[in-house]
Parts: sequence; structure tokens; C-alpha cells
Amino acid sequence: MNEIKTKIIFVDDDKIQHMINKKNMLRINPDLELIFFENPFSALEWLKSGEADLLLLDINMPEMSGWEFLESLENRGVQMPAYMLSSSMDPEDIEKSNSYSSVKGFLIKPLQISAIKSLLE
Repeated sequence: MNEIKTKIIFVDDDKIQHMINKKNMLRINPDLELIFFENPFSALEWLKSGEADLLLLDINMPEMSGWEFLESLENRGVQMPAYMLSSSMDPEDIEKSNSYSSVKGFLIKPLQISAIKSLLE
């Protein structure tokens, strides 16, 4: 098991996804530090002074899309590996994710245990 303390930030407007992801991720690695935001603006504010090792970012949120969130991070010069979260496999979203150097992959919600394990390896 990975002994490095990993801080993961989740930006997703769905509270139920937060509960499921927290439970499953801590079951796999109880040493993870998980930070959850339902509001992308709150996450951006936190990232002004906070740091994370990985970003899990919902694409479709009412206040700001995941793409707009990535643009905002890039404009601020914030570099962090990100995985896009979506409940559908829209080929346009997958293609768009390839245009961002920070996006390392595309994950389907809800996150499966196998996806979490490969994410943490």
C-alpha cells in the first residue's frame, strides 16, 4: 500500500457522490486526506492558499462547469493532476479533456473500487 500521504480535492455538486467516494477511498487507503467541495468557487478560494496532490472534478455543475474550473486554475498558474468525473461517457467531453495538460484521465461516476485502486497506484 502507498505510504505517501495523499491529499485529494473533490469538486462535485453532488453530496451523495462525496459520501460514496469518501467511504470507498478511505476503505482502500485510510491515510488519504480528502477535501470535498460542492461549490467550485469555494474550491478555487481554498486553492489560493491550499495545495492538493490530485483533483477529481465534476464536469457538470450548476455554478461553473469543470472546464471553466480548469480554465480558472490555468489562468492562476495552478498546476495539479486532474481527473474529470462524469456520469456519462460523452465522446466530446473525453476529447475536450485531452486538450488540457493537467487532465490525466476521465472517470465515470459513481467511482468503482477498481477505478479508485488504479487511481491511487
